[in-house]
Parts: sequence; structure tokens; C-alpha cells
Amino acid sequence: MPQSLNQKTVNTFVRGLITEAGELTFPPDASVDESNCLLRRDGSRRRREAIEFEQDYELSSFTVADTELVSTGSWVNVGGNANKEYLVIQHGHMLRFYLKGSAPFSGASNVVSGSVDLSTHEYAGSSGAENFKCNFSSINGKLVVANSAINTIYISEDSGGTISSTEISFRVRDFAFLSDRDVLSNETATSTPSDERKYDTYNSGWFDDPSSTTDGYAALTSYQSSNSSKWPPLNLPWFAAKNSSGNFSVSEFDKIQAGSTLITNGHYILDFFEKNRNTASGLTGLPTTSETTRFSCVAAFQNRMFYSGLNSEENSNVILFSKSLEPLVTGIASDTSSLGICHQVNDPTSENFYDLLETDGGEIRIPEAYGIKVLHPFNNSLYVFAENGVWLIKGIDDVFTATGYAVIKLTSVGIVNASSFISADGVPFWWSQFGIHTMSFDSQTFQSSEQNISIGTIQTLFDNISNTAKNKVSAVFDRTNKRIFWAYPNNSETVFSKVNNLLVLDTELQAFYTWSISDAAANTPQVLALSYYSGFSVEDVDFGVIDSSDNTVVDSSSNAVVVMRSSETDTGDPYIVALVKDPVTNRLTMATFTGTSFLDWGSANYVSFAETGYDFMGDVMFDKNAPYLQVLLKQTETGWTGDEATGYDPIRPSSILVSSYWDFKRTNTATQQGYRLKYFPVVNPGDLSSFNYPESVVQTRLKIRGKGKSMRFRFESEEGKDFHLLGFSVIHARNNRY
Repeated sequence: MPQSLNQKTVNTFVRGLITEAGELTFPPDASVDESNCLLRRDGSRRRREAIEFEQDYELSSFTVADTELVSTGSWVNVGGNANKEYLVIQHGHMLRFYLKGSAPFSGASNVVSGSVDLSTHEYAGSSGAENFKCNFSSINGKLVVANSAINTIYISEDSGGTISSTEISFRVRDFAFLSDRDVLSNETATSTPSDERKYDTYNSGWFDDPSSTTDGYAALTSYQSSNSSKWPPLNLPWFAAKNSSGNFSVSEFDKIQAGSTLITNGHYILDFFEKNRNTASGLTGLPTTSETTRFSCVAAFQNRMFYSGLNSEENSNVILFSKSLEPLVTGIASDTSSLGICHQVNDPTSENFYDLLETDGGEIRIPEAYGIKVLHPFNNSLYVFAENGVWLIKGIDDVFTATGYAVIKLTSVGIVNASSFISADGVPFWWSQFGIHTMSFDSQTFQSSEQNISIGTIQTLFDNISNTAKNKVSAVFDRTNKRIFWAYPNNSETVFSKVNNLLVLDTELQAFYTWSISDAAANTPQVLALSYYSGFSVEDVDFGVIDSSDNTVVDSSSNAVVVMRSSETDTGDPYIVALVKDPVTNRLTMATFTGTSFLDWGSANYVSFAETGYDFMGDVMFDKNAPYLQVLLKQTETGWTGDEATGYDPIRPSSILVSSYWDFKRTNTATQQGYRLKYFPVVNPGDLSSFNYPESVVQTRLKIRGKGKSMRFRFESEEGKDFHLLGFSVIHARNNRY
């Protein structure tokens, strides 16, 4: 019986890597395995370009040890300049800054002269800023920096370019009652109660200015003089018992039956981390409440700063928020003192001005949460990512105020490593112990819910990453191409901050793929972190001043007068820029994935490949064969290099090696060259910038040997050469006998 021939064309290859489908249920348009390819939205696969030092790169003035922690962040709107953005580099306990300006990104013109030594902000008992990654948030031209080992700071740059750091003093009202609440509604039994009972009385408004005759101090004195020096019950404020003259009256006080409900306290404002009640009240022997950890995460949200991430039993679930930032009198900058005002401005024990204002600061406690690691503002809400779940803080009518907000639990799936978190145009993505997650949003109500995006795609790959490597993962988002890059080390990597692997998620296609960076044979550079460069920034440029006659203006010392202006610079195409340690000098520089030699670091080969899914060509019963495979690739050569004497070689030549797997075998057939030019272009020595090939697509027909019930193909790179696979078409023949 003759064979029946059929043709299948594959021109969409957009689903990326899938590890969670079975041989009989593998989805179309996906790959069984792949590495070092760029997944394009037109369905094609292209070999990634090699990582290489950027052109004209420069080395940093500082060195980095193999054992040193390295991470990056961004400072936007530097000094109030909306077009000015700094790359922030943390190495150990130091912060360095690079302007995201013109290439080379590591050039001296982009190096900011100032730096910040985090060790100068460590608190007593700190375990060292060099052991923890910093978390950054920009607000009103400042950069707020949180690190578990330092007092939270903000960094400023003045008009002269001088960078300075200032510790934020966190102030809160004391709403704690120190003595037994059950007896506070009663008069004291003695005239000499404990200092705790005295403090509770003062903190409830029965004490203010001893020189006044119409406040809580005068009322306390009057009460004690009529009650054998005993202390009043705290179920009634003193001003509730005024006489017709407006003064406190003991007889009026005794007439009022107040019950056991306690009055408002919170008169005293204390330092959040060192609540020294003795200093505030003038008493002695009171407990000083000390918080021995520091904030690890910060976020700017609706003109406030939010702080969290304490690692203590009492405050692991607390979130402080500042009062709304207000402009200074000059209207030029915000009042940075507000960054630490996390309390009600009006005294809650006051007779007249006690209201909680919408603009006040305060604290939010989420009793169920622990290990808060990330605060993420998105649209009208603040997302709180903790080890045991995600919560949402939302204001009434979409505006957060101190007088009205709600806390909603979204999921019990938490975050393991804060550095795995990334915001993709506001949408959060993070790694948990179970997989990779994001938030999906209802199109009608915009309500958010957690979604595991790895469970049905790359869960096996995720599970094979060791916990050590997962704890070192970091993430960056390419806003232009809508791709997330998670960088993590090999499971056996010994250099502390080195990353060797990239897991890429195309958020538009919802498809994963992987890259791996090859080491040079000796003295290999080390990628320590990644950063996104949008391609646009500004740099300060000196302009000479000339008069109306085009003469240079000079000062009294005959020096030319210059002014500095911000000049926009265009870095061209967007980049994912790698922060790299030079192996010889141990100094930092930058690298990009732009190498057209297709050898990492100019010498190390890396394999780019993609393997198609299982194709049963209609059934699983009969054997098939594939007489012909038609491979379609983009022509990539861009010109020639060389001369008449030495000969000419094409620039950016292509090659793709094709093999097949039959049935479910683990070994593939011998490879064949799938990129064959049908015409040999004529070299024009006068114009080597043109390859002069007449077709944009190279089509190659291959004879495929072998047979089986299923078939899949492997497309693989050749050392030092490009490929751009558009698709393929296969003619398969079915034997109608077993």
C-alpha cells in the first residue's frame, strides 16, 4: 500500500519553553528544551548576541572582592530633574552612583563623584550593612534607602552635585498603657502609685505645662489636693469637668459617671526605635522599649513614604507611613522632616484640636503577616508581600488617608526572596517556594488575584534551581521590550554575587526561555547584576558665556564664565546592561548583549538551540518518516570584511545545524547544515557594507533520515555564527502498516 504524504508548516514558535507537558499532550508552538535564543513575537527564534564589554568601557576606581555582596537599584528624578536617573550600585557597605547617560555607560562622564558609606549609619548591635541588600525608593528628588543593618536614610543631591545622606528620625505617638487596664478607670488607692500609673495619667492629658492654671497639670494638682493626693481615674478627661469659669472642678468631676471606658492617650511623641518614656515624662524607672531591627523595605505611595520589614516578634507585622509630604515655604522642595513623622499631628488628648487628619502619618498592623519583604504601589493600592502571603492596602474612593483605608488579604502564597520581586509596568511578579507568581486582574472590577505562572510551564526547571541559587536571584524589567530577566547563579557557584543564568519571561507572550553565560577559559569576567537602560537620560554640560559681540565673558580673575545646563542624550537602542567585575583588576565595569562574534567575552562559545515538541503526525499507531524538511531562515549577513590580498569574509554569517529525534529516543540523528546560500554574492571592493544577496530569506531543503511513531527537531547554532529561524515545513509520510 502506498504511503500517504502530508505537509505541515510551522511558522509560529511563540509559546517558549514548556517542561510540564507529557509526550502525548505536548502543546503546539512550544519547545521541549531551548537555551540562548531570543523569542520574537513574530514566531521566530534568533540566536542571542554574545555578552561583551561595552565599547570604550572604563574600570571603576574601586574594587570588589569575590565574597562581597553586589546589587543595583535606580534613583529617578534626581534632585527634582525629571530626566535625570542614576544607577545605584551597592557593593558591600558602599553605595556608588552612575548617571544613566550616554555610552559608554561606565565612562568617567557618567561616574558620580559622591558616594555613601552605609556603615556610618549602622545602629548599635548591627550585623553589618554589607550583609544585606538595600531597598530603594525615590520621592520628590530624594532616594530613601532601607537596609536591615542601618538606620533608614534618605540621600540628596544639591544643585552643585554634592551627595549627602541623612538618617530619618521616626516619631510615633505612644498609645500604650503601662499599668493594668482593669484598674485605670479607678482612682489610685495610694498617693504614691507606680511610675507606670503616673505615666499613663500624664500620657492621657492630665499633664502639660506646670506654669499654666487651666490645663491638665492644674487639674491634676486640684484633684489631688481634694483627694488626699490620690491620682484620678482615667475614664474621664479633665476638661469634661469644667465649671462656669472654665476651670477644672473636682465637684463637677465627681458628679459624672464615666464607667470603665478609658479615655484617649497618646500625648507623648516618642522615637519609634527607642521609646524612652523617662526622658519624655521626666519620670524614672519606666521601661524603655527598644526595637533591635531596622526596616528592610520602603515604598513611596500617594505622596507618603511607607516603611516595613522589621524582623522582631513585636513589630514584624508593622507598616509605618509618614504624613503627606508638604512643600517648604519656598515651594522648591519637599519638607524632608516629614519622612519620619509617622503619627497624628494633633494631640489626641487635646480638648479642642484632637482630630485625626487625612494627611497624618501612622502605623498599620497586619496581625497574620510575618516576614514582610516588599511594599509595592500599583494604581490606587499598596501591595504588601510577606513570607506567608500578600495583602492589599487600599484607601476609600481610591485615596489613601490616615482616616480611612482597608487591609485585604489576597493570597497565602508569599515571597521567599525580596530580590526575586519585579514590577512589570506595575504588575507584580515574584518567586515563592512553590513557583513563579503574578497578579491577574478582573477586567470588570479590576480585583486582583494570585496566579502561578510556572506550574503549567517551567515548574521542573524552577524546582531544579537550588535554594541557595534562589536566595541569590535578582530581577530586572526591560520596559521597552516587555521582558523580565531573572538572574541567578549555577547551583555550584562559589563567587558570592556572580550570576551565570537568566530566566526570561516575555510578558506579552507569557512565554519563558533561558540564557546561560559562558565563562572564558581563563580570567573570566563575572556578571554581578543587571540594570535596565531606557536609552534616554540627561547629563550636565558646561556652556561658555559669550556677550552680544561673541566675546567670551571672563570673571575678575580672567577665568572664562561657564554655566551648567542639562542636555538630553540618546543612548540609542534600549539595553539590559550587565554590571561586570574585571577578573584582572577586580574593578567594576559594564557589558551588554551586543557581541556579533557570538562568543561570550570574545572567546567562549555558547550553544543556542531550540527543540520542537512531539509530532505524531495524526496518530500514535503507525510509523512515519519525513522525506523532506524545508528550513526558512532570515539572511543575516550585513557586508564583508577583508581585502583582495587576504580574501573576504562575510560579516555576521549564519549557520544552523538540524537534527531529529524519532519516537522517544534521547539521542538525535547526525546534524545537517540548514543554512545554505543558493547564490554566491559578488563582492564589491568599493562598498563592503553591502552583502548583495538577492533574497531576504534563505530556504534550504533537507533529507531527513529515520522513522518512528513521533518526530521532533533540534535546531542548533554553530560556533561564532548567527541564526534567525523563521519557521520550517515538513513533508511526512505515513506507513499504513505497523
